[in-house]
Parts: sequence; C-alpha cells; structure tokens
Amino acid sequence: MRGRRAGARRLVFRLRPEEAVALAFVLPTTWLTVVAYVYAREAGVLGARYPGGLVRLAVVVALLAGLALALRLRPGSSLVQGLRETMPLLACFLIYTNLHDTIGFVNPHDVHHWLVALDGMIFGVQPCVWAERFITPLRTEVMDLLYFNFFWIAPSTSLVLLLQKRWPEFRSATFGIVTCFFVGYALYVVFPAAPPRLVLVYEFTKDLRGYPFGPSNLSALAFSLLPVDSRAAFPSLHAAASLVALVYAWRFVRGLFWVLLPFVVGLWASTIYLRHHYFVDLVAGWLLAPAALWLAPRVDGWWARQQRAFGYEPARGLLPEALPPEALPPEALPPEAHRQPGAEGT
Repeated sequence: MRGRRAGARRLVFRLRPEEAVALAFVLPTTWLTVVAYVYAREAGVLGARYPGGLVRLAVVVALLAGLALALRLRPGSSLVQGLRETMPLLACFLIYTNLHDTIGFVNPHDVHHWLVALDGMIFGVQPCVWAERFITPLRTEVMDLLYFNFFWIAPSTSLVLLLQKRWPEFRSATFGIVTCFFVGYALYVVFPAAPPRLVLVYEFTKDLRGYPFGPSNLSALAFSLLPVDSRAAFPSLHAAASLVALVYAWRFVRGLFWVLLPFVVGLWASTIYLRHHYFVDLVAGWLLAPAALWLAPRVDGWWARQQRAFGYEPARGLLPEALPPEALPPEALPPEAHRQPGAEGT
C-alpha cells in the first residue's frame, strides 16, 4: 500500500500544479456533462445546449492527451514546451464554459435568493433592474463588446510577458490567473447561483436589444445555448480574473495597465447592465483576486519543492522566492548568501 501511494505521488508531482488541477476538474466534469446530456435527452429538453458541452470537454481531453503524447515523443522541442506553457490557460476557459451545465447536478442548494436579498439590503433596489433606465441600443452594443473583452483581458498580461520571453514574470502571471479560475470554480460548486437574467426575469421591463447586425446578436445567441438552469454567478470571475490581470500588469508591464484599466472598469459595469451578475458577485470577485495573488506563489513553490524531492524539474521561470535557497543556482541567490561564515566586517 505504501509503495502504491508513493507511486501515485510520483505520478502526480510529475505534472505541474495547473496540469494536475485541470485533470482533477476535467475527470468529474466529463462524467457530470455526460449525466447532464443523458438527463436532458430523457427529459426532452436537449436542444443545442448539452451537445456543446460534450464538444467542449472533448476538446479539453484531446488537448491534454495531445500535449501528454507530444511531451513523451518530443520532450525537448521548443514548440512542445511553448504549448505546455499555454495549454492550461486554454483548458481553464473551456472548463469554465462547461460548469454552467453541471453545477446543478453537484449541489442543488441555490444561494441566489441570498444574493438578491443582499443587493436589496445594500441599495434598496436591484442594481440590474435599476440599470434599465440607461438602456439604449448603442449602450447595449458597447456593453456587449466590453463584456466579451474578458476573453482577451484575462490572458493579456501573460501573453505580453510570453512575447517578451520574461519567463519568471510569465510564470507568475499565468499561474496567478489559473489559480484564480480554479478557486472560483470550487466556489461555484459550493455556492450555486443563477444569474439575474434568469432569477429576476419577471422584474425586467426592457429588452437588451442592440442593432440588427451588432455584437448583441452574437451575445444573445451564445447565451441561448446555455441551459435555462445555468449556474456559476458567484463569485464573478469576470471581476476576479480581470483584476488579477490588472495587478500583474501593474507589477510587470506598467504601460499595459493603463491600456487595460478602462476596459476592465467597463467590463465590471457591463456585468450589471447585461444582467449577468449581482453586485455582491463583483464584491466576491474583488475579494477572490487578492486571495489568488497570495495563494498562487505559495502553491507553486510548495509544488516545486515536491517535484525537486522526486527528481523532477519544476516549471520554467518559477520565481526564485518560490524555491528554497538550496534549490537555486548561485546567480539567483541574494548577495548576502554568497558570504562566507565569519566574513562580516571584512
């Protein structure tokens, strides 16, 4: 038994932490998506929704399997290593889209009524309903553009650092974003909540209609493919991940910070205007971001130490503070670490 446990640990720590967590989510999510598909088929509400979930999961599994095969066949290839750096972030996005389908099968105890009550307690009204006074076709088109900007905002700092080949900073930003996503996924399951567009549907008096050929039509089509019992509102990962990207931009690419800032603020506003989130979802997202920023380097450093113990090389670009001094090359150590004992004052 002890030998099997050691073998399992060796197998797990051969992976990077983001790869291990991605697999930990993909395996049960695959099963749950199949369960959701079978349920929807038997209930006669299959539509175009759940097959899309199966396709997305098939893409994730194919990507991870292809990467594993490439690492076995061409472990030294720069292309393969580059794919390994970026694949977990892509898998993150694909897993994210599938959680809408499956959360209700894991935890049926919804909390959105508490979120509605909290928003009402804070503001005296529901912010999404109050925002109806600002609805115009032009604003709706702008807000839809801002909302979908999330898919380039979240990885933006990582991509700039990757192009600059600043590996320690790239590793820090990428693992921070991935950590934010996966902690958010766990919270989705613990606190299942449907968005205001579903919960407050009878309180809205205006349609979010844009222009006939604007992005709002694409948005409406995309959300029509989500199940009518969609969950994954609390916390807002649009708020959390965009804030994490903004913090890393401030740390590592200051010019990018000022480019991102108006898009991020607009993204936050769009979540209320478009009825995707309660205000307390945003607050939870803003709290999740610093938690992820604190947790990510500690998890990465602990994992790297386990990998070193098993003789594996940690991820390229791991920040020096994430490793113990004995695991660092001499040039990465602070100057005082090179002094000989008793050399003080000489």
